[in-house]
Amino acid sequence: MQKAALITGTGGGIGKVVAELLLKNDFDVYGYSRTNKIQHPNFTFTKIDLSDLAQVNNLVFPTFNIDNEVLLINNAATIGTIVPFDKKQTSDIIKEYNLNLVAPTILCRKFITTYPDDKKLLINIGSGAANKAIASWSTYCATKSALDMLTQVIAEEKHKNLTVFSVHPGVVDTNMQLQIRNSDPKNFPLLSKFADYYSQNELESTKIVAQKLLYIIQNTSRFEQNILSIRDVSLN
Repeated sequence: MQKAALITGTGGGIGKVVAELLLKNDFDVYGYSRTNKIQHPNFTFTKIDLSDLAQVNNLVFPTFNIDNEVLLINNAATIGTIVPFDKKQTSDIIKEYNLNLVAPTILCRKFITTYPDDKKLLINIGSGAANKAIASWSTYCATKSALDMLTQVIAEEKHKNLTVFSVHPGVVDTNMQLQIRNSDPKNFPLLSKFADYYSQNELESTKIVAQKLLYIIQNTSRFEQNILSIRDVSLN
């Protein structure tokens, strides 16, 4: 049985590293992002701005001639402009909600309806920010919280041949963390805390996160909850 993985945000960070690891594990990988650095015979890249809902709506997932195991990882996201809520621009709010919540919601539905009979695994990349109010992260906290609830509703509906998780990767060494560290301390009261994560080598590597995601993908029956933390996944 052929294994296919559809992954958003493969241009860098967790998405790129996960795509490369799945390619090593005999997946056909389809990447959806604005940029691409992956060159592999089993990798198919689609250039797309996932904050543009017209592009998301028009996206057509690949179809297969025989029953497959198909995986969708909704990974693309933005921390957004790191400012108090009253300083947010309306255009930023719309773009951040579109990328972090509306696009993955559309893609979840597209995934379920494109592959009604195939064995399906849907992983939404969530965040601990879904459960914690962090000043100046209004849209990020709100959209990640909504993504967790969407995951739980989809699970509750028990769609045919579908397993679904929201996975919280933790504090990972990516460009998003760099953006957080470069924010204005006047706008982000927790800046020093996130700077300390970096200086004290407390950021998780994208490689470890990818390996733990692969473990979840290969061992779905071991997890009873739909909301998972990478911290709770042991590779030992």
